[in-house]
Amino acid sequence: MDTLLSVFFGLSCLMLAVQSVAVGTLNGTVTRSGCGSTKACFADPANCDPATSSSCLLATTKSSNNSLMFELRGQSSGYIAVAVSNDTTAGGNDKTYICTKNSSFFFALLDNGNLTVQTNESSISNVNFLVNGSSINCAFEVSGLNSSSRNAHTTFAVVMASGELNANGSLASPMVRSVSGLVDLTNPNSTNTVSNSTTNATTVATTVATNLTTTTTTTTTTKAATTASGANVNLQHALSQAVLILFGVLALGLL
Repeated sequence: MDTLLSVFFGLSCLMLAVQSVAVGTLNGTVTRSGCGSTKACFADPANCDPATSSSCLLATTKSSNNSLMFELRGQSSGYIAVAVSNDTTAGGNDKTYICTKNSSFFFALLDNGNLTVQTNESSISNVNFLVNGSSINCAFEVSGLNSSSRNAHTTFAVVMASGELNANGSLASPMVRSVSGLVDLTNPNSTNTVSNSTTNATTVATTVATNLTTTTTTTTTTKAATTASGANVNLQHALSQAVLILFGVLALGLL
């Protein structure tokens, strides 16, 4: 009984700590409007639109004063989440921001597929929700992730995930849906689709390989032609000597 009471007390304290972040109401759903011009957009599947696809998970980022504003929209019976990673691998204590269908907000660290909820949420503000059934919309701001902040770091990989809630309301392990490359979250042109630089690099590599093959073929052909030409000269020289010897033999016969 004492153990059960301790667990209940711990969970109660945890929920109170999470609710220390004020939660408001979001005015309207999160949309792709402004993607590439005023905000960076990350979607799974790539380039999907949650307004027309129930399987679409959308995350957006944009500068807001000395903070970075995040928006999330997706369908889930539990929660949707976005994490920022210093590399392109999900995990390693990545900072993760979680919005649930119950309009609850969690800040956690993602490591080895597990979420550890954090109680220090001083960097998070302006949390707003709009939930309709399993459709979750949320927005929040995180300080220290804006280029205008002193010593701010804004280049991360964006990890998008979703998951379920356990019977006691805690977070089940997330299902990572996509991980972007390292991008500047303050740049509206950042996205999780294949960049032109990748395509260009492939094209350049193909061109170099083609040119190398062409050069090798040309060189080989030239060497072959040179060798054949030398052989012809040697043959002509041998025939000339044979003709001269034949004339000599005929001249001796006439004498």
